[in-house]
Amino acid sequence: MSPPPASAAATALVSTASGPRDGSPSSGIQRPRGGVRIGVLLLGANAFVLMVPLFAILALRLYDNYLLRQTERQLIAQSVAMAEIYRELWLNESLPHSVPGSTAMTSPDFRPPGKSDAAFIPIEPVSSLRHGVLPPQPDALPIAEPRDTPETRAGQRMNAMLRRMQVYALSAVRILDGQGCVVATTRGEDGLCLTSLPEVQSALSGRYAAVVRERISDEPLPPISEVRSRGSTRVFTALPVFSDGKVIAVVRASRTNLDARTSLWHNRRGLLFGIVVTALSAVLVSFLFAALIARPLRAITKSAQQIAEGQSVPPLPVLPWLPIPTEIRTLGAALEVMTQRLRQRADYIAELAQNVSHELKTPLTGIRGAAELLRDQWQSMSDEQRHRFASNIDHDAERMQRLVSRLLHLAQIENAPDPTERVAVSEFFTALTARYPGVTLSLDAPPAQVVISSDHLRSAVSNLLDNALRHGAGKPILLRVRSQDGRLRIDVSDQGSGISPANQGRLFQRFFTTARDDGGTGLGLAIVRAVAERQGGRVDFTTSPGGTTFTLVV
Repeated sequence: MSPPPASAAATALVSTASGPRDGSPSSGIQRPRGGVRIGVLLLGANAFVLMVPLFAILALRLYDNYLLRQTERQLIAQSVAMAEIYRELWLNESLPHSVPGSTAMTSPDFRPPGKSDAAFIPIEPVSSLRHGVLPPQPDALPIAEPRDTPETRAGQRMNAMLRRMQVYALSAVRILDGQGCVVATTRGEDGLCLTSLPEVQSALSGRYAAVVRERISDEPLPPISEVRSRGSTRVFTALPVFSDGKVIAVVRASRTNLDARTSLWHNRRGLLFGIVVTALSAVLVSFLFAALIARPLRAITKSAQQIAEGQSVPPLPVLPWLPIPTEIRTLGAALEVMTQRLRQRADYIAELAQNVSHELKTPLTGIRGAAELLRDQWQSMSDEQRHRFASNIDHDAERMQRLVSRLLHLAQIENAPDPTERVAVSEFFTALTARYPGVTLSLDAPPAQVVISSDHLRSAVSNLLDNALRHGAGKPILLRVRSQDGRLRIDVSDQGSGISPANQGRLFQRFFTTARDDGGTGLGLAIVRAVAERQGGRVDFTTSPGGTTFTLVV
């Protein structure tokens, strides 16, 4: 049977103000879950500020590589077109007597060895700033003797076209024969042999290659608004030209790659939009951190001011979507618990004052009445009357003394510090029951020790035994001690007439007693309840016409 409720103020006070103070659930203050620490937030803000320039440098580096690859893609596209034009011209020069439609005009396979059955052979860019930048092309390169060959004649037919193309494409193109010497060019470099260059060597062996070289120019930098590049590096590509599996020529193209500043200028509108978005992001991050820290602190400050003014404070708002720092959540929870404790303490004091004034009113009235009679009629009273009035005063004073002593003991239990004393259970109950001849002790495998104040345990058990002896109809009392879920369980059973239904709901109320004429104060079971709650345990009872059993778990 569940225990009847005690007064709301007393129960709340015992469960919050008098519980353990180690952060356990019974202490009332629990560390809130979720959230992040202020240090983590500040670290995140500093990391954000630190990473912005690092990300900007990384983004600029990646953008430089992107522009480099784009320049190489343009050169690849131009080189493929120039390669096929040169190949057709070379075929025509190699077979001058063929007529259209004859077998001799059939174009040999133009694919690299091993790729003759491939429908598409895409060429991907391979240049990267990570591979480093090579020095400019050497000035001292050998020049081959002029020769009249199909390669030379095909190249001479392309010179004018290459120069016209450079006007629009801005790319320098050189077509090299199978020995790596220039046969067609956008500049006056006929016969120049570039075999020693690494990209040309790779192309002559049948592999596409590209390198990045340092750009040195005597011309002044063009305005940033012009399409001409202001970059400090130049991309060189070397594309082999195949015929029946052999390299017959190499198309070497080059162009100054577009630098990041020029590209950003040409895309300044998009860049301005990105800057605006970044600035707004920084503002939003600032407001977010202000909301995470400043807003809950303002709410806590306002609540503290209301508490200081004696106003009623509602619970602090909790926003699940807002990761409030852990320290602020803990502070808010502590403030809320403190507010509840202050309110409960005020209710407790008010109720206690009302109960005390009610309980002390009767003996005070009796003492005052007896004192007035003695003062006014002392001379006319007999010795017997004087003795009777003096006894009444002494009786009421003794009752007041018991009430005050019990109230003090109850307050000490409710506000005692966390217990550290270890009580040996068997020895304790053996010594205690020795003072009660009518009590039978049953030790049913109780815990060897329990952490509790021995004075509090003695007070609680003594009150239960006194109550059982008072209402047990003079029959034996059974005190059974055992273990329950790692705690100490104490059962005190009498064989009285039981508790009436009208009194069952008021047993644990302060100052309720059915033995007032016998000196009862109505605080015995309230003390038992306080000891149980102080230990995080419980006290309840079962009753019937054949007896009552009180169960205390601590």
